[in-house]
Amino acid sequence: MLDDDFAIASKPSARWRWGLCWLMFASTVLSYMDRQAMTLVGPSIKADFGIKNEGFGWVLAAFSLSYALFQVPAGYLADRSDVRLVYAWAVGWWSLAAAALAVSPTLGILMMFRALLGMGESFNWPCALRATSAVLPPADRSLGNGIFNSGAAVGAVLTPLVVPKLSLWYGWRASFAIVASLGLIWVIGWLVMTRGPNRRLLAGRGSSRRLPADELGGEPSNLSPAVRWAFGGVLAVSALIGSSAVRFGLPAIWWAIAGLMVGLLIAARALPAPSLKGMDWAEALGEVVRFRRFWVLVVVSISINVCWHFLINWLPTYLKDDRGMSYLASGMWSALPFLAADFGNLGGGALSRMLAGRGLSPSSARFRVMAGCCLLIASGTAVGWVGDDSLAIGLLGLMALGAAAFMANYFAFCQDVSARHTGFVVGILGGLGNLFVAGFLPFAGYVKDASGSFSPIFLLAGLLPLIGLGTLLFGWGSGVTSNDGEFPGAS
Repeated sequence: MLDDDFAIASKPSARWRWGLCWLMFASTVLSYMDRQAMTLVGPSIKADFGIKNEGFGWVLAAFSLSYALFQVPAGYLADRSDVRLVYAWAVGWWSLAAAALAVSPTLGILMMFRALLGMGESFNWPCALRATSAVLPPADRSLGNGIFNSGAAVGAVLTPLVVPKLSLWYGWRASFAIVASLGLIWVIGWLVMTRGPNRRLLAGRGSSRRLPADELGGEPSNLSPAVRWAFGGVLAVSALIGSSAVRFGLPAIWWAIAGLMVGLLIAARALPAPSLKGMDWAEALGEVVRFRRFWVLVVVSISINVCWHFLINWLPTYLKDDRGMSYLASGMWSALPFLAADFGNLGGGALSRMLAGRGLSPSSARFRVMAGCCLLIASGTAVGWVGDDSLAIGLLGLMALGAAAFMANYFAFCQDVSARHTGFVVGILGGLGNLFVAGFLPFAGYVKDASGSFSPIFLLAGLLPLIGLGTLLFGWGSGVTSNDGEFPGAS
């Protein structure tokens, strides 16, 4: 079944549509190079600023916290604004933030620029998924998502091959500036490719109408007093928790952001839907939280994001500290699992597309691929107890391959929750996933500092996606395990 978006988007040539996917692949490569460069210079960061693994985990978490917080407005803007311009602005922003890391004089300023990097990169997935949703039919979206999402694995492969050498030649600060400069070139390419008649396909659903003054912030909204009190209470409690950061440090900021994000979702679900009318974002939030499948994907998002981001953030440190590899060797060997992940992105999308072509519904095809992915990911649970380095790298490759293929199909499920709010749904789900990533990264560093090993974390990360798969199995509804008719999204 084709939705309204694809009915409009079917006019451009297939070459242009798939070319757009590959251009978004390039932006994803750059986003991962900019974010992952920090993990490759970890030893220098820890030495220069005098911190241990747990402290370095909070440096990494600064990105994930802002990424989590801004993915929600990013998704909202992706639905209602011209994605062409929003995407260009976002890539330019994060490229400048990445370059600014090179001139950070203190740990606090380094973390601030790291947070600004996360703010800009939070737009990548909502914008890309909004674009593939507009230009590809449902059966092709897993492959389209796999193409652009494979940029994450390619970026994770290229960064260990490039950044350690740049760091040794020119210093860790210069490596940030050199990698970041590539993003500005991408912006020019994106604006050129998306100009002309195809530009209208990337316009937001709400961009063609004049927004009321209350949506623009010019006048008070028409939200009921009960809604204002509920949302205001969530904001007040979150601000109160955040103010305790003076005493309790960064964990208090995590709890404040968690209270804000989760609290707004719960409030929107508890309030009557008609009471949320009067402001566009509140009405959209009220619609999204009433989809049962949205809450199913909350669990799936958290489970796979924690697993994947543990790998990309801590793998070089694991190989260096737990496996005793040199700085350059740990970077080089960490590229191999992410090379396998690249095949997972493309193979996972292509396999579900093939199964759908043989009579299964797209949702059933995706689920079956994701079930196989969980078996691959679970192989990573043995990494910490394997003595042979080559075998450990092989298990890590299977883990990364499975995680990437799992995500390519998970993204397609996200696009089926609500055709009208695709970017918003993706933004909220990605935000919640990265919120838990931000809490998990310093926890992994703490376990390493306390036990001297990442083995317990590999065990946990390898089993988490099974929880997401089980939730999808029992919570999604008809079509996920059979070839029943396809769905437009259900509550």
